[in-house]
Amino acid sequence: MLGVIILLERIFDSTTQFLLNKGLDVASLRNRVIADNIANANTPRFKRREVIFEENIKKVLEKNKIHDKLKVNDSRHMQIVESLPYNQLEPEIRTLNDLSYRNDENNVDVDVETAKMAKNKIFYDALGQSMSNEISLLRMAITGRG
Repeated sequence: MLGVIILLERIFDSTTQFLLNKGLDVASLRNRVIADNIANANTPRFKRREVIFEENIKKVLEKNKIHDKLKVNDSRHMQIVESLPYNQLEPEIRTLNDLSYRNDENNVDVDVETAKMAKNKIFYDALGQSMSNEISLLRMAITGRG
């Protein structure tokens, strides 16, 4: 019985599902930050904020590379990482104090923020579809049919 529980935990708590869940959470957070930027577009001295997550994933993956590399035949193939330090995969909200184009020192460009929001929505929808596909694969494996 313990073996079945461990097997189910490994199936439902896979790295793929963790990263998809974390990606959905980050996309949701990014949407809230962008909406906050847009809402404060006319607030004097307001500085826009950004969610930094992809850089953090890249750093963690580079730090945890495997010494025994798998043979790959395409540069886009990824090496398997046994276990990621999940606690290091957290988003960071960074305030950008870059140049202001306006006299009131506000650096929010509504057009840029709107474009970022549209890009983020596409990203969120793609992650949601990927999660749905993962669950469909699990359902197919459990029931034995498509």
